[in-house]
Amino acid sequence: MAIPAALVAYSAWSASEALPNVGARIEQAHWTARSWFDGKATAAIDSTWSDALPHRDFASGIVGAGRWLALGEGKEGVVPGRDGWLFTAEEARSMPEPLSASLARIEVLEETLREMGVALTIVPLAGKADIYRDETRNPSMANDLEARYDEVLASLRAMGIDTVDSRTALVIEAEVSQVFYASDTHWTRDGAAAVARAIAADLPSGDAVFEPVETGTVAFHGDLTKFITTENYANAIGLKEETARLFKAEAAAADNGEDIFGSGDDLFAASALPTVLVGTSYSANPDWSFQESLKIAMQSDIVNYAEEGRGPVKPFLKMLADPAFRDAPPQRVIWEIPVRYLSDPGIWEPEEAQKDQAILAGGMLTDELARIDADAPTSLQIAETLQAALTDAAGQTGQLASLDLNNKGETHVD
Repeated sequence: MAIPAALVAYSAWSASEALPNVGARIEQAHWTARSWFDGKATAAIDSTWSDALPHRDFASGIVGAGRWLALGEGKEGVVPGRDGWLFTAEEARSMPEPLSASLARIEVLEETLREMGVALTIVPLAGKADIYRDETRNPSMANDLEARYDEVLASLRAMGIDTVDSRTALVIEAEVSQVFYASDTHWTRDGAAAVARAIAADLPSGDAVFEPVETGTVAFHGDLTKFITTENYANAIGLKEETARLFKAEAAAADNGEDIFGSGDDLFAASALPTVLVGTSYSANPDWSFQESLKIAMQSDIVNYAEEGRGPVKPFLKMLADPAFRDAPPQRVIWEIPVRYLSDPGIWEPEEAQKDQAILAGGMLTDELARIDADAPTSLQIAETLQAALTDAAGQTGQLASLDLNNKGETHVD
């Protein structure tokens, strides 16, 4: 009788520990009726309940460590590679809808910035499994990522949108240094710096001088180890800590010994800043050093709108809705987009708070994005259709027709 009594007592105690977290989650969430009917609210409550149970970390750590040692497998979400290398299952995810849908939405956002007088540069980020294909056990995943990256880059360029080729920069840098962490999704300081230099080579440089100032190192377990075991057991099963070398890009002193940006509270106004960075945790997390690397490479200060854990689109929409951005728009926005995110249609769903923001004068940008169907044509596809029609007509009449695309996909027939 003592055993079932102990189980009942533990169940009651663990429930009392978990319920406050569930209550707080419900109170903070602004779920609609649809959220309850489609299961999103229920799934969020279940996840919160599971995370709050006192025995969760212990049980998950022990079971996960045993599964890794016995089978070399983790939970759903991680793809094990060779010699301790781990890859996110998001990179193995197939495209649920044609790429044209994402391209059409990107085109809407680019036009929004252009109407504000702001230039856009998109930096598609190559997948980790693509760059380190020799460390994977899944060659098809690497090949699919490479093909997707090539298609995204070529399509954006054909649409007239300025882009920077991150893959070439990472492949070259990977020959001399490690550009992604073995057990983490993100790039290393060397990888971030390589892409920053590629961006700087494509864009005009500023006239500021920034110098790297080392601030120390930080040890951490990669974000992919959580799909195998907890941090308490990671080292014991051979999943070692990663090390990030941190630094700050500080403005160099002028000849008179003063800071080139002034002194005291005399800081650059937002309108004087030529470049804004927006994107995912690759840009937002200071441990990855991307913003600091950009400052040094571009010789310019950078305003950072990137956020962690929200994908590439939601921070972009939040940036557009920011009164400070609208009142003093920068010269250019650099938008970092990992190509693996384009296989997740959920990235285009605005948050509840964003659905009520009139980002575009006289209209709702979020509604415009939502109206784009999976088979929506882009200016690139429209131009290709016209090209085919003109070529066919030229062949029938014996005349030569040529199609000239300008930056926005407009057509001119000579």
